Amino acid sequence: MVKRDASHIAISLIATLFVEGGMLYASAQAQNGIYENTTTGTYGNNTASQCASGNWLTRTIIVPDTFLIADVNLGFQATHAWRTDTNLQLQSPAGTVVDLLTGNYSGSWNNYNVLFDDAAAIQVDTGAHQVDDPLTPNYVSVVRSEGGTLASFNGEQANGTWTLRICDVYGPADDGVFQRARLFFTAVPQAVLDPIKSNAIYDPAALGLYAVPGNDMIYTITVTNIGTGPADTDSIEIIDALPPEVTFYNGDIDDAGPETDPVAFSQAGAGLTFTYASDVAFSNAATKPANFAACTYTPVAGYDPAVTFICFNPKGAMASGTPNPNFSLSFRARID
Repeated sequence: MVKRDASHIAISLIATLFVEGGMLYASAQAQNGIYENTTTGTYGNNTASQCASGNWLTRTIIVPDTFLIADVNLGFQATHAWRTDTNLQLQSPAGTVVDLLTGNYSGSWNNYNVLFDDAAAIQVDTGAHQVDDPLTPNYVSVVRSEGGTLASFNGEQANGTWTLRICDVYGPADDGVFQRARLFFTAVPQAVLDPIKSNAIYDPAALGLYAVPGNDMIYTITVTNIGTGPADTDSIEIIDALPPEVTFYNGDIDDAGPETDPVAFSQAGAGLTFTYASDVAFSNAATKPANFAACTYTPVAGYDPAVTFICFNPKGAMASGTPNPNFSLSFRARID
């Protein structure tokens, strides 16, 4: 998921953050669509063996968004004078198949206008659902499947093509007409990481120094998880592009202060660990490294003008909660 602030800083879960000129770049992940198919079609076609032969009516629902499934319900509507002849399957983009209607063939009620929900109090075509379904409003009868459970899809990626297969087990008597279907998702709670990059003049003696050539700056990247779930373990990678007018300082960031490494790390409730030797790397490439592992340059001691990118990979699963957890990374550079 992406948070974009007034400084046009963006970040996403399970992705490399790329910082350049105060901007962090990454791809977005979101659930924001209506996932529905309303193309009508007849199933049955007076063919007794339609289900057995695999000659099913198919309809697809495209989910363009990317998120993990915590729960999914299916709305299904079809007209039929003997609806229990209907067989219905749902297949996920991952290939998982759930049979929702397997056909008890004994009930002569009209139409399906149902919302399949594993948490429903009654099973389809039983109890209070042994009546004709009205066609409005959409998906008015909330029922459980008579076959598999929709929980079979939990944990899968929603993105891709979902396929409905529909047939009439006793086609010679009457046909059914598919009207519409819709997927309703609840996404797994996700981290929503909100980054800010800031800088301040390095002036340990409080001399009133200005941001002019020859003086040093402390650059700080702060990342806050404003989402409802943790980030995946070890998934946060930050790649910071140094502006051409500064030179990275490969030495004690605060000289005689409490820090001893070129990079300082702090956090508030983030639940991460940070080791300078393994969680910071560098690149002297002209273009952005693909990921943390591609940052392979070893800087010389002191001011190193060859450093073009600084790469970070704090370890652990960044927590969520109230107040929102955050962590900060700081380093020093000279204004040239």
